[in-house]
Amino acid sequence: MASSVGAVPPDLETSPVVRASAALARQLGADAARLESEGVDRFVVDRMSAAGLLAVHGPPELGGAPAAQQRRVGELLSGASPDAWFVWFQHGPVVKMLKGSENADLAAKHLPELCAGREVGGVAWSHLRTPKPSVLATRVDRGWSLSGFQPWCTGWGLIDVVLVGALVEDTDEVVFGLVPATERPAMRSAGELTLAAMGGTSTHALRFDDLRLPDSDVVLRAPRTPWAAADRDANGNVQPSTYGVALAALDLLEERAPAHAAVLRPRVLELRKQAYRLLDDVAPEERVGERLAVRACSLLLGIEVCTALLAARGGQGMDLADPAQRLLRAAAFQLVHSQAGHVRAATLDALVA
Repeated sequence: MASSVGAVPPDLETSPVVRASAALARQLGADAARLESEGVDRFVVDRMSAAGLLAVHGPPELGGAPAAQQRRVGELLSGASPDAWFVWFQHGPVVKMLKGSENADLAAKHLPELCAGREVGGVAWSHLRTPKPSVLATRVDRGWSLSGFQPWCTGWGLIDVVLVGALVEDTDEVVFGLVPATERPAMRSAGELTLAAMGGTSTHALRFDDLRLPDSDVVLRAPRTPWAAADRDANGNVQPSTYGVALAALDLLEERAPAHAAVLRPRVLELRKQAYRLLDDVAPEERVGERLAVRACSLLLGIEVCTALLAARGGQGMDLADPAQRLLRAAAFQLVHSQAGHVRAATLDALVA
């Protein structure tokens, strides 16, 4: 079987956190069907923590890793168990936003816990990417009151803290705060989502009703327009999980149709090289159109690779537990993962080009 590493530098593969990720990925891959059907549990999260994977987005002194290693961890986990990867992925923004926060006391309190895995984080602010955000913050004494509906929070019941984002009412500001992820009248599940992919991630919609966010727990308060612009630029980049799913499918395709895998693999590796060069060598706000084109092509190629695997496996690939079926659903999920209007438009344009 050809290696899914491809053009990855050898020293990257020998880094401790990547080696730990590869070892864990082999275990998760063998259990991926069960994790999708029965759900990711805290034992799986603890195994990721023990391998140092919950710390990779943190500061170096707490186990943080360089960007290339972070990307490779994401590739390995997403190709092995998309459900376990997605729970891991949603922990990352909590660590990253706290790491850059001006609230030093809050960061000192939570960053060591999050990086060590004694706390697991999730996020609840995707509504801020929509034209009309659905969670509003109102100023109260020494803090904020948050009310509204958040359509997506992964890991509910698994996570300890959740990073909540809201639009400050009657302003162009956003506020983000870290709150305990516990069911209570002020913050409760509006129901678990029935998902075509990532069904084992305990993803719920949340409802907020006068959720109090003290100033001491605010991670970020910023004007919405520049925040949204930075978020939009970041989402123009390819998520490493897109390549993780495609490379895992290629490794399996190699066993059934090696000639076809040999044609598809260089295309995936070339797009990955372009995407990561843009991330490493170009300012985030530059060459956005090129980033979007690379992302769109990568998304569609991921679908193509996983479709080839399904065709090669035949009827057995229609079993929900079959890796071809699971990876094809995971590739479809990448089409909507961290997506905004400009990503959607680029993908649709690439489809009809």
